[in-house]
Amino acid sequence: LSTFDAEGFLNGMVGGPELRRQEVFVPTCTIAGLTSGYQVPGSKTIVPAAASAKVDFRLVPNQTPEEVLGNLRKHLDAHGFDDIEITYLGGGRPAQTDFDHPFIQLVLDTAEETYGKAPVVSPMVGGSGPNYPFVHVLNQPVAMAGISYPDGGAHSPNEHIRIDDFIKGIKHTARIIEAFGRMES
Repeated sequence: LSTFDAEGFLNGMVGGPELRRQEVFVPTCTIAGLTSGYQVPGSKTIVPAAASAKVDFRLVPNQTPEEVLGNLRKHLDAHGFDDIEITYLGGGRPAQTDFDHPFIQLVLDTAEETYGKAPVVSPMVGGSGPNYPFVHVLNQPVAMAGISYPDGGAHSPNEHIRIDDFIKGIKHTARIIEAFGRMES
């Protein structure tokens, strides 16, 4: 909780295995931005004629963007908001690589060589990327080797990485490529 400067999380969670399970395996809906009313400096007594919100959804296996979009429409309609227009900006299906795949073990081994300790493994992450076609169309594993640290402010205005982490990330990537070149097909 100190990382987030928070007293707790939704549903009374304070950490531990249940929070980790929720973080990794439960879909989310994030309100990324809201706009309505008078937004320039100064005051004005008005009744807004329109409002908008940008939301994004983190999907988990067996969900599709189309299904979630349809469920959003049904939810809004069921609660009397059938006049709300939804503009779909794009989406991707979730994917999960088999943890036992030899390439994943290669990434873990090279991480331990680089960083001098076993890496923290997350079976899925809340980020986005083109993982689905690699995993489910090309039948290839996907692994991410990040270089951030808890206070790096990921996706914030002051997002940053430390130079030492950056250099280690380069070394880890080089070790992955070198070990991959030696892998038997």
